[in-house]
Amino acid sequence: MKSRGFILFFIIILSNLSQATLVESEYKCLYNLLSKILKVSKNFYKESNNRYAFCQTADKSDFLWAQCSEGSVENIFLGSNNKNESLIDMDVNANKTISIKYLYINQLIIKRDFNIYFSNFVNVRNFEIDTLQSNYQINYINDLVSFKCNFDTISFSSNNIPSMNNILVNNLYIKLLSNFNIDSFFNFSTNTNIGTIKLNSSDPSMLFPFPPPSSVQSLVINYLIEKPLNFIDLSKFEKLIYLKIPNVGVLFNVDGELPFINMQNIYNFEFSNGKINYLNWTKLPTEVGYLTMENNGMTGTIPTKYPDYLSYLYVKGNKLTGEIDESWYGKLFDISDNYISGELPSCFKCHYLQPSISSTLSGNRFKNFDPNNLEPCLDLELNLEYNHSFNRSLTLYGKNLGLFFNSFSISSVNNALQPLPIDICKEYKIRMRPTEPGDAPKAINLTFPFLPQGSKTFQISAYNEFLPQIDSIVRYSDYFIISGKYFAYNQSVTTVLISNHSCSIITSNFNEIQCYLSNSNQIINNEELITSIIQVMNVSSKFNFRVNQACNGNNCPIADCNKYGEYNYESGVCDCYSNEWRGYSCQLKSLNCLSNDCSGNGYCNNIIGKCECNTNRVFDDCSGILCNNGHGCFNGGNCNFQNGVCNCSSKWIESSGCATPKQSIDSQQLVQTKNDQILTLIGWFGNINIFLTVLIDGKICDIISNNNETIQCIPPNYHCDSIKTSSLELSVSQNNYIWNGTYNPIFINGCSNSNEGSSGINNSYSSNSNENNQKENSSLSPKNQILVIIISIILSLILLGLLGLISFKKLIKKNNYLHLNNIENKIRPNKDDSGQPDEFSKNKIKLINL
Repeated sequence: MKSRGFILFFIIILSNLSQATLVESEYKCLYNLLSKILKVSKNFYKESNNRYAFCQTADKSDFLWAQCSEGSVENIFLGSNNKNESLIDMDVNANKTISIKYLYINQLIIKRDFNIYFSNFVNVRNFEIDTLQSNYQINYINDLVSFKCNFDTISFSSNNIPSMNNILVNNLYIKLLSNFNIDSFFNFSTNTNIGTIKLNSSDPSMLFPFPPPSSVQSLVINYLIEKPLNFIDLSKFEKLIYLKIPNVGVLFNVDGELPFINMQNIYNFEFSNGKINYLNWTKLPTEVGYLTMENNGMTGTIPTKYPDYLSYLYVKGNKLTGEIDESWYGKLFDISDNYISGELPSCFKCHYLQPSISSTLSGNRFKNFDPNNLEPCLDLELNLEYNHSFNRSLTLYGKNLGLFFNSFSISSVNNALQPLPIDICKEYKIRMRPTEPGDAPKAINLTFPFLPQGSKTFQISAYNEFLPQIDSIVRYSDYFIISGKYFAYNQSVTTVLISNHSCSIITSNFNEIQCYLSNSNQIINNEELITSIIQVMNVSSKFNFRVNQACNGNNCPIADCNKYGEYNYESGVCDCYSNEWRGYSCQLKSLNCLSNDCSGNGYCNNIIGKCECNTNRVFDDCSGILCNNGHGCFNGGNCNFQNGVCNCSSKWIESSGCATPKQSIDSQQLVQTKNDQILTLIGWFGNINIFLTVLIDGKICDIISNNNETIQCIPPNYHCDSIKTSSLELSVSQNNYIWNGTYNPIFINGCSNSNEGSSGINNSYSSNSNENNQKENSSLSPKNQILVIIISIILSLILLGLLGLISFKKLIKKNNYLHLNNIENKIRPNKDDSGQPDEFSKNKIKLINL
């Protein structure tokens, strides 16, 4: 660039402008202006012998100077880096009759005080005057007596804030010079027709007050603010919805708190580089959508769930604590350089090296993440489905797919495929760009450039379009290497069966699956033909291979074990030196289990990264206890895996796994029939009724019938008044469980206390045992009454038999006695022979013995 006093260039606002030659009056005006500040003859080309090419033609330094339309000057931009040049007030006061859309005067120095009047800019739509620092003053004077000026943008450096009465402007930018008149802040209240006001300071170290209330909608303050005397009521800024203070300073607070109250109407709020002790989220604007509070040194707890009302959240450089979850995926935020802890969600971990992610999360204290020692992303799940209903699209779904559309790239001709996020990190729609013909392919290559292990490309096909193709299976002891194509990277959608036994997948990709089958020798058992089934999503293929095709022991190719193990000729696999490596050739890092000690209820299988739990233990860390010996809970019960006990509804017994009913009584009804009372118990009894018994005050209530919800029985016969006034105990037992309550039935058809009628109840109640026995006997059921009658008849027959037998024996004795007596009379001697012994006496025979 040639040396010259001014560098002039133009911002071209409109395209396709006319390049017609300026009319004479416009040409002379522009020529006179440029002649005052540079040597025109040395900088401009001539468009004719007498005229210079000012309009839309670059000068000899390749800069445009003016923008013209239909012979008139529309835009002028003047700038300088020469501090020896200056303007006077006449240079910047445009003629009232000339219409100029854009007038820019930049980086010029002033060498004396001068005034600029708004009345000279009634025909200027946009103007910017920015001077270099000077000891002289530029004063803007509002000399308008009525509403005449309608600006789009006004930007100037000034020693004062002018009155803005009778001025309508969308954007007002004022740079406050070092000798600024503080009292002019009073004019801020005249800003009734201004959309946005931006205040800057030419000296970053100077302090200025917070502006007084006005009707401005957007306020941007970029200077250090004085300490307020009290809280500032933002409701007095009636239209204010946008407030940004990017460089607050350490003084602008009230006892370490935000110096504002009544912020409910603020939608976009920034308060940065200040000093706030504590961030109280409840005191923030309730309608805020954009929140920036950076480098304030404030403490507080960040919300775990990303606030739904926020469009972006920038709070870097503070002392905030807390955790974040997956709701932060895809959101605009910056929480770097805080004390955020907890678990960093996996999608952030996998794509941390993407600059837009690392820059917003760095400098925190996540438990599972060390940015200086990044772990490979091992849980990237890829699934692809072809959409027949819309043939130009694919659905990519899975896990940790990336937070932005540029987290991965798709290899395609002319970049014809376009990814659109549906569910951040989980689902993308991939379709042909509207300008590209044809349908989307059924197989694609995806490249993820920001993975911790480096850029990686995945070949993936639509699962619903291809069967898995198996070319070979090679066995290394308990490891099986399956080669082919149309497999899946996502292990969760892939199943491998070897001889109908599940083979745990170690790695899988488009062309190869490695799986592990513990004790495979016992399972295969020298089968001549080994059957394998590979299933990906809902499609599967079958493949048979022979034992002599398998690699085992000395028949295996010797692996180098990747220097992390030693080849074992007997097993055919490498014995890895430590638990840090796995695989048939120690080619993979071991996987840690969720709990390496498996809660003391199993062991960690580092090959598949899962705990092998003991019997009746469950969960990835074996901490859960299965209920009901692993049979689960019946009848809608839920297992409490902490103690292994079923949580049942009130109808079922927990210890039975909710299989056995827990009886209960809701109501009781007593009906008096002709011969009996019938008690109906209404409630819940179920259909398992082992040893069902009903007791009333310890006495049996004879059960007539029962089902799930009722029991009918004949109760002991109690006096009505006794039932009503006594607290007789009622119990129902079954299935080794007892329900206890009070016998208080509802009398359906009344209760009579006399023998009259059909009740069969005695007139009086006494403790006489005979009466009680009579009452108890009268309460027998018809079935029991018949049984009593039969037993009575049998007992009567037995008694009659015994009486007949006794009579018969007595008759025999009597006959024997008479016979013996006759004999005795015959042989006994006469009274006269009393001195002679008889034969009985002689032979010592006693008749009684005979």
